[in-house]
Amino acid sequence: MPPISTPQTQLSLTPMGGVGAQVGQAPHPGNNSISLGLLLDFLVQKTYHELSVLGELLPRKMDMERKIEIVKFARSTRQAFVRLLALVKWASSAAKVDKCAAISAFLDQQSLLFVDTADMMARMARENLVNARLPNFSLPCAVDVLTTGCYRRLPTCIKEKIVPPDPITSNEKASVLQRLNQIIQHRLVTSELPPTLVNLTIAEGRAKFHVPQEFEATLTLMGDDPAIPWRLLNIDILVSDPDTGDGKVLVHSMQVNYIHQLVQSRLFSDEKPLTDMYNCLHVFCQSLQLEVLNSQAQRLIRERWGEHVMIEKYMAGQCLTLAYWRAQSFGNDGKQEKYTLSVGIDSSDAAKPLQVNHEPPLPTEEAEHVNQAIRCDRLSIERLLVETVLVRSKIKLQELQTVLQRDLIFTKSTIEGTPALLYLPIVEPCSPAEYLTVSVDLQTGVLQPNIAHCETGLLEEIEECLNSDPSKLASFQYIATLRTLILMEHCKQSVQLLPVRCWEKLPLVAVSGEHPLNKLSSKRLYLQLMRHSSYYIVVDFKNKGPHQDEIEARYHLMRVRSASFYDQSNVTMDMTSTSEADTAETYLAPLSLLAIDPKGCIHGPDTYAPVKQDSNAYKRKLMSVGSSLKRQRYSTHCEYFQSELAHIVAMCDARIPYITLCEELTNANIPYQGVQVEAEGVGLVLRICELPSVEGVTAETNKALASSLLDCSFRLQPRGHGPWQVQLAFGNCPLSSTAPREQGSTRSVYLTYEAGSVVPVLKPFLLDWKAINRLYQPFLQLAEIISDPSQPMFRHVEVRSFNYQKLTLAYGKDKTSTMTVLVDPRDGRYRLLWGVVGASSTANCHVIVQHQLTQEFNEHQNLVRLISVLCETQSALQAICKLPTMPLLGATQQPQPVLMFSLLPQSSTHIRVVFRNTYCLDIHICKGKNTVSIRDGAYSMFDIMKVVDGFTPAAGLKAFLEMFVDESQLRRRSVSEDDNPPSPITMESSSDNFLPMQHSVPSPMNARVTGSGFAHPMTPPTATTSNPATPASPHTSVLSNQPYSMSPGPSGYPLASPPSIAAPSPSGVMLGTPSPALGAGSPGHPYHAPSPGTLHAVPSPAQMHSPATGPFISPQSITESQTAHSPFTNMGLAMASPGTRNWPASPSMPGPSPVGRYGVAHSPGTAMTHSPGSSGINQQQGTPQATVPRPQPRILPHRSWAAAVPTILSHENLHKLFTPAPPPGVSGGTTSHMCSPIERFLGCVYLMRRCLNRQLQAYGETIHLTHIPVNEHGVTQFKSESLIYRITQNPTTMQTLQLQVNPHPDCKDPWSHDELQVLEKFFETKVGCPPYKYNAMVAFVRLLGAPTRILKDCIQLLRLELLPDRTLKWTIQWCLTIPPSAPPLAPVGTSAVVIKNKILFFIQLTRIGLTVPQGQEPQTVVIPILHDIQSNTTQHADLRNSPVTPSMHSVQNMMKRFNELYTNKTDCTIFAAVKDLMANLVIPH
Repeated sequence: MPPISTPQTQLSLTPMGGVGAQVGQAPHPGNNSISLGLLLDFLVQKTYHELSVLGELLPRKMDMERKIEIVKFARSTRQAFVRLLALVKWASSAAKVDKCAAISAFLDQQSLLFVDTADMMARMARENLVNARLPNFSLPCAVDVLTTGCYRRLPTCIKEKIVPPDPITSNEKASVLQRLNQIIQHRLVTSELPPTLVNLTIAEGRAKFHVPQEFEATLTLMGDDPAIPWRLLNIDILVSDPDTGDGKVLVHSMQVNYIHQLVQSRLFSDEKPLTDMYNCLHVFCQSLQLEVLNSQAQRLIRERWGEHVMIEKYMAGQCLTLAYWRAQSFGNDGKQEKYTLSVGIDSSDAAKPLQVNHEPPLPTEEAEHVNQAIRCDRLSIERLLVETVLVRSKIKLQELQTVLQRDLIFTKSTIEGTPALLYLPIVEPCSPAEYLTVSVDLQTGVLQPNIAHCETGLLEEIEECLNSDPSKLASFQYIATLRTLILMEHCKQSVQLLPVRCWEKLPLVAVSGEHPLNKLSSKRLYLQLMRHSSYYIVVDFKNKGPHQDEIEARYHLMRVRSASFYDQSNVTMDMTSTSEADTAETYLAPLSLLAIDPKGCIHGPDTYAPVKQDSNAYKRKLMSVGSSLKRQRYSTHCEYFQSELAHIVAMCDARIPYITLCEELTNANIPYQGVQVEAEGVGLVLRICELPSVEGVTAETNKALASSLLDCSFRLQPRGHGPWQVQLAFGNCPLSSTAPREQGSTRSVYLTYEAGSVVPVLKPFLLDWKAINRLYQPFLQLAEIISDPSQPMFRHVEVRSFNYQKLTLAYGKDKTSTMTVLVDPRDGRYRLLWGVVGASSTANCHVIVQHQLTQEFNEHQNLVRLISVLCETQSALQAICKLPTMPLLGATQQPQPVLMFSLLPQSSTHIRVVFRNTYCLDIHICKGKNTVSIRDGAYSMFDIMKVVDGFTPAAGLKAFLEMFVDESQLRRRSVSEDDNPPSPITMESSSDNFLPMQHSVPSPMNARVTGSGFAHPMTPPTATTSNPATPASPHTSVLSNQPYSMSPGPSGYPLASPPSIAAPSPSGVMLGTPSPALGAGSPGHPYHAPSPGTLHAVPSPAQMHSPATGPFISPQSITESQTAHSPFTNMGLAMASPGTRNWPASPSMPGPSPVGRYGVAHSPGTAMTHSPGSSGINQQQGTPQATVPRPQPRILPHRSWAAAVPTILSHENLHKLFTPAPPPGVSGGTTSHMCSPIERFLGCVYLMRRCLNRQLQAYGETIHLTHIPVNEHGVTQFKSESLIYRITQNPTTMQTLQLQVNPHPDCKDPWSHDELQVLEKFFETKVGCPPYKYNAMVAFVRLLGAPTRILKDCIQLLRLELLPDRTLKWTIQWCLTIPPSAPPLAPVGTSAVVIKNKILFFIQLTRIGLTVPQGQEPQTVVIPILHDIQSNTTQHADLRNSPVTPSMHSVQNMMKRFNELYTNKTDCTIFAAVKDLMANLVIPH
């Protein structure tokens, strides 16, 4: 029965839905759809394929073809992807169509499956099943398999044809190969081989033949029978194209197979198989080499050589001919020249390599050298062409050299280098850049000259001459022109480091034909001297010699001036080059032209320049054309340097400034000796015979200085290139100094001035000479006094230095203070400079009054008088300088820092000291007796009942100052004297005889000058001689210019004054406090320093006298009043002026603040010995402290104007008053702040009056405190709900504040004595002590007004600060003002206690009990505490939007934990919360 055959049918299944469809899926209708992913895959593969094909084909195409193919590829690819993009956009919007198409396709597929199934079953029933039979079963095979487990009935042919035999062993293989090598050797020996196939190797049964640059063939034999032919195994073509083939194989594999078959057929049939094989391969390789050379030549023409090279003929497999130097069409003889290069196969012997032929023929040696270029390892037509051109260039230059040696007999040229260059020396010596170099263009064959410093037009003419007729090079003067240009360049290089500027053309105006400038040659060089712009050195060049081979340079000095027109017709000489100079603004007109002799310049007394001269002649030859020495081109010595020109430039540059100076001296009628050369040619010098006298100086000073002047000389340093230096030599100095350099008999003064043709020298020198004369005049006066040992000034003054420009004096008891006097040449005024020397630890105390001293000295110009003032005021100013002037934050209610003390000098002997812009001390330094007068500057000097706007009277100042009065010298004043305002008295009487029994005042008309040079001032009386009946007004005799009349009364003065001349009302000009000195208050005097009321309206004549009614305002009276030292000097004249003040550096701005009104005069920072806030003394060692004298003060009536009466203090007591020291009676501890007594007193008054009273009056109800009026002076009393507070100023010292706290009689809560003592102690040590902060007092007063139970908790915290508990981890400090390290809740320095519905205060905790490394501060933290009175909770005061530090986070957590665990809500939680922090707080490092 035949087997049933089932027909195999294939169903066409198409992917659906964009993904690969599995077998069994129905196709889309029409079977023409495709998956979108498959379509994208096809498009990407197609693009990649086309890109790969382009990468393979483009390197072999031309550049333009490559670009076209790339554009076509980009265009087609872009179109395909654009279509795909459109299809994707459509497919994304055709979801419904796709769904319907999928349903339809699925139904069609199901229908098709049913139809195909029915058809197949019907076909099987009709055709296959009719003849179906079962096959016979193979029983033997089944028995073998079931019994033996294998099948042995397979045919044997399977084993014979399929199973390979066993391989041979390695020994058998080696033996066979060795035998085969022997057979091959025998065959080669018995065969005929070509001569070029001798390079062969036999190994491993193979013979390998190698022909360089052609081929390599491998052959073998299949047996040892001689009739067996050679078998060709492999052929390698060795011809390559590294230039155009990119290293790829040039022969296709199909071509190699064809050649392999052809050669193998020749080996089977020919009698000489190896010869035939070589000929076949050799011819093919040579044809391939020619093809490679042809492709290289085409690429060479296309990319580099262009039209200069042309393929004249190419026959494939025969020859290649190139034509080069095609621009060389005709030679010198008029015949056309043709340069060709031919490469081809030798027709006579095909076995030879490629042959090279040249036209015109090359010499044999050069031709052999050139032909080696094609037979090397690298086959290159460019290399062959370049080698040929190099040889042609050298031959062409040799021909040119022959022509030049015939025409230029004095010039020897050389040919060197590769490519060859012809070097023709133009000058001698000649640098490497100055040779005329002739080269041959490798592409065109044209001769190209080149030389430095030559114009393009001249080079083009020389090039045309060389290529047309080289013999004309010498006849057309090209060589001479080049010599001139090179020489001009030599001149430029020689002066390039000199201060000159080179020009070849200048914008000169037209000059006459007979002008010397027109007689110079056209080739010239202008050298402009940079330091003297109107001078030019003109260098022109002239050819000399029989052969015009010598050049002579001539030098002229030309002086020009600016001109405003330009002659365009004179183009030969005046045409300018726009590339060299900008002549759009001005032109130059030559004034003079002076010929310069070079020999005279280089053989002068100040020059040395050896000149080499010819032994036969003494003519100067700058350039001589002779034999060219090759070694000169490589010499490092600049033999072409023009030393003559450098000498001439240096000489002109050095001497021209002296010409200008001589003109200035001549115009000023000053005699001089002329310019001279100093010894050994060091430099030039001009000496003055006599200097003119100076106006404004006495004739004796002019005569004395002229007689001591030994020499005056002008020099330019160094060597005329630097500034002017004037040396003045003086002799017979009238006074010797201690400076080591001023111990000789003569002294030299050196003055330096800027050098230049524009800057005059004589004018500043005459100003300096005038300054020397003005300084010499007071120096002569001082010499007369200081040279006499009997004079008192001899012991206090020492001349440290005097160099005729400045005078330095050391003065004082120890002579550590110095004053330097000099004169400013610009305005002729004296300048005073201050300093210290030696062991002085502070700055010069006179710095604070330096402007006043300078102004006074410029008026009287008397050094003796100035030194007298310095010695008298030094001690007092040193005391004043000890006051601290640094700014202090929180000292006032303003957030800005304020100065502790402001020093406002009014004159050299009058200083105002302002304390915190509130209190003012008027200090006058008295003359003669080492005393000062101090008064309260807040009172007007004209009406002591009036207060100066902006200042506050210091209560108790008079009593405080009386504590420092020396009772041994001054008698005790009566009580009645303090009850009345002062009366006029002269300061002379108060200084010399403080209370004279009889006193007479001389008339101003008969005023005489005392022995010390000072006039008796007109001063009103002081309180020391006042009478109770004397009114507080200037005396009649003063205002009427009459002397004081004597009275028979005890006081010696009249008892009444007319009411018409009473003190002016404070509403007028007299409201301010003018300077008491006449000069300081007078409107017409530069010492004028108006009071704060300067800008008030001027009173009517009925209120004050006119300043012009008497002779007291004459210059004589003003001069006499400058030395007045009384605090009430010239009462009637020291009034404020609305005019402009001329006082230098004097405060002039009016206003309510004394800082703005008087200005701020800082004292030197080194004058302070201690900071106000420092402890001041060594507390542990118990160093003895300076004690303040405590005389028993008498009980003075408290008058508000008592401090307006001056108090006389000695300098010693003034130092005690202003020197920092501990508080009286304190030897150590926390209260031993180093602070001056005056600062303590004013600080106490400031806290009492300014702060405490104002707080109680303005904010008493707010802070829950009630002010209690008392009649006692210096006492403030107030009360809270449970306590009565009494703050008093220590009546013994008046330097400390004391707090007394007593319980209120109606108080229900008991107070312990210990709690009250804590408050009192804290006030004395932390509040009412330096630095006396305003905000600290405000915070403490607010704390006192707190509720009772809260105040008691706060007192417990204050107790922990005063008596720290060492068992706790932290110590506490109550912050009265906000410290800088506190959280930014308020500005730094403001009050740190706020009490409203809640209480806010700050504390600072310091870690104790830990060992702190040396140099590291213990750990501290500032904590703001907020206590809610109603809820009785204490917590950390947090600030919104502020960063939380680790310490703040720890404190917040502890405070929260305390509020959660603390259960006692009846007692105040402040103390408990803070103590919990002190005991348990831990802050991470």
